[in-house]
Amino acid sequence: MSIEIDELLPEVLLYAPNCADIVAYRFIREAATELCRRTRAWRENETMLVTTPESQGIITIEDAKIFEIEAAALDENPLVPKTPAWLDDNYPGWLDSYSDTGPARFVTQIAPDTVTIVPKVTGTLKMRLVLEPTRTAMTLPNFVLDQYATDVGKGAAGRIMLLPNATVGNPEYGAQLVAEFKSLLDTLSVKATKGQQRAPLRSSSSFF
Repeated sequence: MSIEIDELLPEVLLYAPNCADIVAYRFIREAATELCRRTRAWRENETMLVTTPESQGIITIEDAKIFEIEAAALDENPLVPKTPAWLDDNYPGWLDSYSDTGPARFVTQIAPDTVTIVPKVTGTLKMRLVLEPTRTAMTLPNFVLDQYATDVGKGAAGRIMLLPNATVGNPEYGAQLVAEFKSLLDTLSVKATKGQQRAPLRSSSSFF
């Protein structure tokens, strides 16, 4: 579920009433992005058919981009998410590695919002993704409004007030709002980390 970014405008204008909507949108996105990165709260399952020789797929979730591939499987065979740098060090020649018969082993990203299977094979790819808003997003995940509207409003307004603009500028108050937002993110980040550490081990197919 998603909400229009407009729904968060009142939360920003409460603190920065003279701010133009287009400026508010930018900093709402920035605050929501930081929230999603620190908490990893925006998770979605994505299924795609990989058919191209390069074995790349593009996510179809509106206004979202991949922050992290949390888990993946190709035709029910688990894949290990790895960075291109790790593959360079541990799997030389991976970029040109194709397989007609052997199973795929890894999944990585070599371009924004695409995924590459290693070795390159075709099949049905299922993933659990951690997402963040795009730079032009006009919608956000519903939980941002339901759970963190006030906090995102403070984070966005605080950054706006730090701008060198006489109309909206208020550096002292802006710094206070940003500090409150970052304090919340620190708390949420610790809770998210503890939750992950206490979670039971899971198989790669359990999230589908």
